[in-house]
Amino acid sequence: MVKTCSVKSAQHEFPSLLGRVRRKKDTVIVEEQGHPVVAMIPFDRYQALTKRRDRLFAVLDRIWAKNRNIPARDARRDATQAVKQARAARRRRRRLSA
Repeated sequence: MVKTCSVKSAQHEFPSLLGRVRRKKDTVIVEEQGHPVVAMIPFDRYQALTKRRDRLFAVLDRIWAKNRNIPARDARRDATQAVKQARAARRRRRRLSA
């Protein structure tokens, strides 16, 4: 479950908010003047998000390393083609799972 609260409220309720995140695996969004500024999430979720981000950036790093000496126009063309193929594959997977 997601709970939203103000900064002031979060300061006063921190122990109970921490308990919600730790025990119930809730997410707490802290807002300042109606704008989200902080999200409290369970640490295992944070680790999963970080691991996913690292995997995605590792892919980008490998692509960049392979294409370092390729002219920008060729790299852009190849990337556009790869994106089209990935989107087509995603559409096929969605149709199969529906």
